[in-house]
Amino acid sequence: MIQTILVTGANRGIGLALTTELLKTGHRVLAAARNPAKAHELAKLRDSYAAFLHILKLDTTSDKSVAAATAEAGSLCGSLDVLVNNAAVFPEEGDESIFDMNLDHFREAFETNVIGVIRVTRALVPMLEKGKNPRIVNISSGAGSVASKDDYGYYAYSASKAALNMVTRALAAEFQPRGISVVAMSPGWVKTDMGGPNAPLTPEESARDIARTITKLTIKKTSLFIERTGGEVKYGW
Repeated sequence: MIQTILVTGANRGIGLALTTELLKTGHRVLAAARNPAKAHELAKLRDSYAAFLHILKLDTTSDKSVAAATAEAGSLCGSLDVLVNNAAVFPEEGDESIFDMNLDHFREAFETNVIGVIRVTRALVPMLEKGKNPRIVNISSGAGSVASKDDYGYYAYSASKAALNMVTRALAAEFQPRGISVVAMSPGWVKTDMGGPNAPLTPEESARDIARTITKLTIKKTSLFIERTGGEVKYGW
């Protein structure tokens, strides 16, 4: 069954790989990017999947941009089955002491990784309510696990992903009566600009698992923190 799936941050990394995988498996994708004019890989995909791929200009930090993208998405398809909140930033080097941290890194991380997710989600809920088995998948990270935190690395990024996990739980509680599933998902350690060259997974490997999981996700897993393969994370919230 063809599903309509919106992916934010679809111009690179996991977002681009996930968009590609979903198209290959026959789904319709609304690929959102802050600057579509520079999203050259997405443009190439559109040449092959013109009937199934729609590229949206969407800056998750802007109310005006999100509103415009939502209106365009509504005119294109009317309903949405899955929202993948993938867009994220990693503003710091990662190994800074709290005494060396630029506090603006926290603001940047929270604006995109937390507030941006909320901004996009509440704009698209009306379309999700018209979808089939509506799902919201917030791409989180093991770095956001409070239970397993035992170092001082990635202050801003880790704090923002921990906050995203809390938002996920709250959204799940609010949206369950509406029939909308909400989960946080760890994509694994992936070779991206954020993950670095030493990561064991390629974006394509991670995306294949994510695509299989999100297209089969049901309300039974709402409110959980899951791996890309669908099982609950072992390291805890």
